[in-house]
Amino acid sequence: MQEKTPEIIKQPAVIVSSVGDLKFVAATDTGNKIFFEPSIALGGSGKTPNPMEYYIAAIGGCVAIKTRIDLAARGTVPESVTVRVECTRSGTLPQILTAIHLKIFLTGKLDEAGVAAVLNDVMTLHCPVAVMAAASAKVTWEYTIENS
Repeated sequence: MQEKTPEIIKQPAVIVSSVGDLKFVAATDTGNKIFFEPSIALGGSGKTPNPMEYYIAAIGGCVAIKTRIDLAARGTVPESVTVRVECTRSGTLPQILTAIHLKIFLTGKLDEAGVAAVLNDVMTLHCPVAVMAAASAKVTWEYTIENS
C-alpha cells in the first residue's frame, strides 16, 4: 500500500521593498499591499504597524474568521466575533512570543457546547496561524457569549 502524499497548497509570494528610511511595503501576488516599519524602540514612527503587531493581528484575524465560518457551517451565524490577543515575549533575543492568550467575545443566539467545539477545532486544527504560533508559544483561549 502506497502512502498518500499530502496535498501542497501554493500560497501567494510576497515581495518586501523599502519605500524610504525605515518604511517598507509588502506586495502580494494577489495585488494587496501591507505597509510596515520597525517599532518605535528601533526607530519607527509608531504610525505604521511593525511586523510583530501584524503577526499578533494575524493570529486574532485568523481565529475570528475561522470561528465565524465554522459556526456558520453548523447553522449558527454569530452577530459578531471579537478577539483580543494578549501576548508575553521573551526578555532575551530573539524575543519570541512565549505565551499567547485569546479572549474571544461572541454575540448572538449561540449554543455553548457548539461554540466550545468549534473553538477547540479552530485553535488546534482550522486556524493555521494559531497552530503555528502554538509550535513556539503556549497558546490559551477563553470565550464569552452574549446572547442577543
